[in-house]
Amino acid sequence: MKLLSPVSLAVAVALGSASYVAFNQLDDQASTQYELKKEYLDKKYESKLFNPKRYDKPKEALDFYIEQRLPLGVTSLPVEKYSSALPNINAMPHFSLKTSQVIEDYSPTLNAPDGQNQELGEWQELGPGNIGGRTRALVIHPTETDIMYTAGVAGGVWKSDNAGESWQPLSDLATNLAVTTLSLDPTNPDVIYAGTGEGFFNSDALRGDGIFKSTDAGVTWEQISSTASNEHFHYTNKVVHSPNDNQRLYAATRSGVQRSNDGGETWENIYVPTGTAAGCLDLTVTAHEGNDVLLTACGSFLEGGVHRSADNGTTWEAVLDFPEQGRTTLAVAPSDKNIVYALVASVSNFGMQGVYKSTDMGATWEATVTFDTADDFSKLLLSNTVYGLFPQCGYGNDPVYFNQGWYDNIIAVDPVNPDVVWTGGIDLFRSDDGGKSFAPTSIWWFDMDNDQYAHADQHTIVFHPDYDGVENKTMFVGNDGGIQRTDNTDGDRLNVTQACGTTNDYQDSLVNWTTLNNGYAVTQFYHGTVMPDGDAYFGGTQDNGTLLGEDGGLNDWQEILGGDGGWTAVDPSNPDIIFAETTNLSLRKSVDGGETFTPATNGITNEGFPFITRFEMAPSDPQTLWIGGSQLWRTKDQADNWVAGSARLDSSVMSIAISPNSTSAVAAGTRRGYIYVNYDADNTDGTSQWQATQISSGTVSAIAFDPNNDQTIYATVSSFGVPHIWKTTDGGQNWSVIDDGLPDIPFTSVVVDPNDSNRVIAGSDLGVFVSTDAGESWMADGSGLANTNIAKLVIKDKELFAFTHGRSVYKVDMKESYFDEPPVIAIGQTFFTDENVPVGTIVGKLEFELPDPEKATISAFNVYGNDAFRVDNEGNVIVQSEVDFEYSSLYTFTVQALDSRGNLSNNPKVHVKVNDLRGNDDDDNDGDAGSLGWLALLASPLAFLRRRRK
Repeated sequence: MKLLSPVSLAVAVALGSASYVAFNQLDDQASTQYELKKEYLDKKYESKLFNPKRYDKPKEALDFYIEQRLPLGVTSLPVEKYSSALPNINAMPHFSLKTSQVIEDYSPTLNAPDGQNQELGEWQELGPGNIGGRTRALVIHPTETDIMYTAGVAGGVWKSDNAGESWQPLSDLATNLAVTTLSLDPTNPDVIYAGTGEGFFNSDALRGDGIFKSTDAGVTWEQISSTASNEHFHYTNKVVHSPNDNQRLYAATRSGVQRSNDGGETWENIYVPTGTAAGCLDLTVTAHEGNDVLLTACGSFLEGGVHRSADNGTTWEAVLDFPEQGRTTLAVAPSDKNIVYALVASVSNFGMQGVYKSTDMGATWEATVTFDTADDFSKLLLSNTVYGLFPQCGYGNDPVYFNQGWYDNIIAVDPVNPDVVWTGGIDLFRSDDGGKSFAPTSIWWFDMDNDQYAHADQHTIVFHPDYDGVENKTMFVGNDGGIQRTDNTDGDRLNVTQACGTTNDYQDSLVNWTTLNNGYAVTQFYHGTVMPDGDAYFGGTQDNGTLLGEDGGLNDWQEILGGDGGWTAVDPSNPDIIFAETTNLSLRKSVDGGETFTPATNGITNEGFPFITRFEMAPSDPQTLWIGGSQLWRTKDQADNWVAGSARLDSSVMSIAISPNSTSAVAAGTRRGYIYVNYDADNTDGTSQWQATQISSGTVSAIAFDPNNDQTIYATVSSFGVPHIWKTTDGGQNWSVIDDGLPDIPFTSVVVDPNDSNRVIAGSDLGVFVSTDAGESWMADGSGLANTNIAKLVIKDKELFAFTHGRSVYKVDMKESYFDEPPVIAIGQTFFTDENVPVGTIVGKLEFELPDPEKATISAFNVYGNDAFRVDNEGNVIVQSEVDFEYSSLYTFTVQALDSRGNLSNNPKVHVKVNDLRGNDDDDNDGDAGSLGWLALLASPLAFLRRRRK
């Protein structure tokens, strides 16, 4: 049995993390049963001692994500811009990093699930496939029960055809929206509906963009047009089918309950809640005498309630509604549709208010247990179990309630026994007496390899379609750590000593849990670092700590520091020295490769550190690090001591860059769009004013120095509605926008190829973009990465790593580029044509030069400024629309060649003069077109009919 030491828990709460030194002295004198677990404590105390409230911080994480993307003065993310950006990205030129070539025909397909057979492209998926991420939806094919569908809130829809032994991503090529609900057509399970927008938070910012539908078992998806950019579907919390009519669907959304009678093509709002926050969060539908009986639970942070309709949603009445009622979840007993349970959170403290039961399809309700009448276990259905048991465990005098009923709150009923009720909050509980009392079946504080471990924060509970309680007792749960399964739902529940960890008696008859995170790569990284050998890597994640993986270990990643992870760094001269953090100012240092960590913030006294604090290690000197809050701090002794390196800045630091060549060149970006640059940063102090330029009103999300020129710096901006990529070539004195042709989506990371300063790679919320001319123009990644949020790009040797916020980690080989000799188009070229010649007529051929045709060929000639002519890959200037002398006698456009290595030529102006056909005398000297013009007209007798008369 491996469990965090109870002594650590008690001391952490009583004294706080700063008292760990004193605790060590006290612990040295102790001789208790807890010493049996000391080896685990030695490795893990840091990961959980400093996060006593809970494992992660969902609301703070959401606020942090949104803050970096919101345009100035806007309160909700314009996520519809993701959907509109995707066609534009697909129409861009695509560039393969692996082949260093422009891709003529970019038609990717989906990735294989094993991280090896990459059909999508050249990116190799590194994992973690065994950690998972926040999962709110799971459905199982009713007859082919090995087929399962699930969805990560930042990783799209996934499918398993082997009962969870492996998973296949289904929506990597779609816009990466939060999928929170899935529903299968009861008459055709290949038809799937996916609702987007995570509407459970106390925020109106993290929107979805409607409902998506697949008719081929998830192979392809289409957005239901009636739900696109529709405010009623910004937060689609639940989609369910009518048991009476497969074309009738209902959706619980932020606006209320929506109904469709035509398979989702059109919708009407049939119930609008009043005086609630978060709208309607849960919905059940039961068949009764040919009608749909609906129950919807609305409200969370303000008073809510349960309302009922017995006539397909035409009329509604309140059936469970009282002042203390917060977020409520509902479950109908499959074996007796008259029985319905409700798990109610308190609106005042988000803990368990009560469990309620109806025996008449939700028309009337009675409490089976409330907080005031509950036993010690039952009070904790929506709380952190161990802390609520402090007195019973001997850890403290009073229980400590860390409640999360607004966030993780789910209830389910055993399919064959209506008296067996399951609930999920932070941990999982089961009642065997009709909801009167509960006991835990999992404890998230246990070590991950413990049979009674299930990840924290439960969001969905699903029973196997063949569940009978005898031969099949399989149940699945989705939580912040992905998907787990139990095959013995009737197993024993934990008693107090077992839940507390004060015994080593954990019998085999207990309910046990197995992870199904087998290639389910939906982990949300904030940042990542590649180890010096390039074969291992680690990074901080949302919900799942700081994780370490290595090549060939897709499903073998390990947690080395708990809590929400953050920024990371490694000493390239000694990879046992690594840095990591949790939230805010929490920097930690390990000198044993992540086995143990100690605080590393000595000397820092300022505040203003963001939820995920930025710090960087100098590439040229691992003793030098910088960290940022409302001012910048520097260490020259690898975090033994810190000193202020700047005066107070305009706002919190959101990005830091240090020159690869020197510790003296440092730049930092802030939440309010300022970039601070200093080329004597080694000698600054708390009064130093850095050169400052406000480039934007948005968040400066990343900065990168050109490794070959410290005066050239690139920066990205992650807010919507502003320019997204900037560049300076004079050390920050002047900045220019270089995002021509890029979509208006957040950009989050930027790197410069140290072997070729012209190759700049930028990460965004929809993947990677490449410039081969130092930012003058951009191409979309053609190496096949998913359309996902890029948290951090890292170039190591000749490989590019992408740490993503929702699709784990990838890498791709980068072929050396050949960009020293671009194509050259001759300047001052003029061509002549008669007016009204047929479309497709060649009027001449461009003069251009390819320096080395064996290395590079022309991929395209791009024409700008006029759509009357195009240029093919041979350089032929071709008429592509009507040319009329009376409309214009001179057509002028700009031409630029793109070669197969991504190199862009010069862009000279080209002229085409149009001959006037108004004269017809064969005199070539009087300005008319002469005989040649009439020959052209004879070849096209209908030309006159096409002329535009002005």
